[in-house]
Amino acid sequence: MAIKINLEDKMKEKGVTLTQLAEEVGITPVNLSNIKNGKISSFRLPTLDKICEVLDCQPGDILEYERRDKRKVIPLFLDYSGTTDLILRGGAEDAKKFFEAIIGMQQKLGYEIRAVMVTGSSRESAKAKYKLLSDLAENSGLPHLFDGAVAEYCGYIIRDDKTKVLNHLDFRILEKRKEIEEIIREHGGEINSDVESMYNVLFEDITRTQLAEISEAIDKLLGDSELETVTYYDDYGKECDIKPKQHSKATAVRMLVEDFYEKYDIPFVIVGGDSQEEDLKMYTENKEAFRRMGLESVFIAPSNFGKYATYDRNIILSDWENSNGISDAIEKLTERANVRDDGGLEI
Repeated sequence: MAIKINLEDKMKEKGVTLTQLAEEVGITPVNLSNIKNGKISSFRLPTLDKICEVLDCQPGDILEYERRDKRKVIPLFLDYSGTTDLILRGGAEDAKKFFEAIIGMQQKLGYEIRAVMVTGSSRESAKAKYKLLSDLAENSGLPHLFDGAVAEYCGYIIRDDKTKVLNHLDFRILEKRKEIEEIIREHGGEINSDVESMYNVLFEDITRTQLAEISEAIDKLLGDSELETVTYYDDYGKECDIKPKQHSKATAVRMLVEDFYEKYDIPFVIVGGDSQEEDLKMYTENKEAFRRMGLESVFIAPSNFGKYATYDRNIILSDWENSNGISDAIEKLTERANVRDDGGLEI
């Protein structure tokens, strides 16, 4: 707990014993001793009020917020199809090489790597992929490597089989909620309670054509060029997500970096993507925002990004024609990064 209790110092200053203070406050000496020694997670405000009255002091004389060093973490955002999928396609040996590259970076820099998988696929698909990668990482001695999977970019994030909303329900969707739910019920759809929003709707007995018709009906009902439905029909399930069009991979990365920034000591951010321009935007559209936060960012990319790398030294290229490409990129970044005398990192 970051709250330090200075009751003992104040008692000594006032010349009041534990027994005397307990009697005047109206609590047992044992309970007061637990408060004094910080062996409680909370205590009642009337008790604090009485202690301050007896000792003639302010609450701030007794309770002090003690700032603690934040855990050192480097966020690593990986597009699924162009990066994390390479790990799986390469088999056990290539997965091992990837995890060894992560361990090597952690050992050299003294920071913990926390990876987030960013995918435009369905919630159920992202959930399955996240579990697979998490299990692989745990078996390689990195049980906390994968921090989560962002499904449909920034609607929600999956962590440890639980789903957290990143961006709450858009008011324009709320205005049409009743009518949307009628369309969903007519076709046997189920709003996913884990998501706590209209972003994710699951269907059981439905054809691909019927799912497309539902999407078209909802889009027509919304009648807003800034909103859209996205459908998925694959081995993981049949889904329809409703989202603002501005939701993107870049938005998801920015939102999650802000969350990391509040919790951890972050030296820089790593983003990895394939040859699609949307993946590059996870880096280019956030670069200046991160700099204003005091953070550098790096994009690890396949060799066909050469035209971008000529003007940006923080785009690191590797041979991604094979599944070792992502591991090679991480190793290149590890070689380049250095620990400064003050303990900070530079790239």
